[in-house]
Amino acid sequence: MSNTIKIHRPTNHRDQWDADEHTLRSTIYETVFPQSFKMDCVRIGEEVAEYVFHVLNAPEELLDEVELNIANDFRAPGNYSLSTGDIVEVDGEHFLCESIGWKKIEEPIYPLI
Repeated sequence: MSNTIKIHRPTNHRDQWDADEHTLRSTIYETVFPQSFKMDCVRIGEEVAEYVFHVLNAPEELLDEVELNIANDFRAPGNYSLSTGDIVEVDGEHFLCESIGWKKIEEPIYPLI
């Protein structure tokens, strides 16, 4: 199975959380990895988001050649690791990275640029 993945990041990390409610504020997201990439894996939805998190955060020595190429392509334009508040789009489904786990967003409720 091949999945199409995109990574979206808030344009301002400092101001993304509502201090009182610990919820994500209305935020503009930019696509930091604008080209889609394909991953051949047997995972679907949130499992793919978790796998992408691993690939973009793991030390290089823990990645196989394909994973390392994806991580290097992601970091080449100056991106850093995937983190809380980022969105992983998997075949048109959107998963918000939370401090623990993922929250599926039915539609990209935050503008994506």
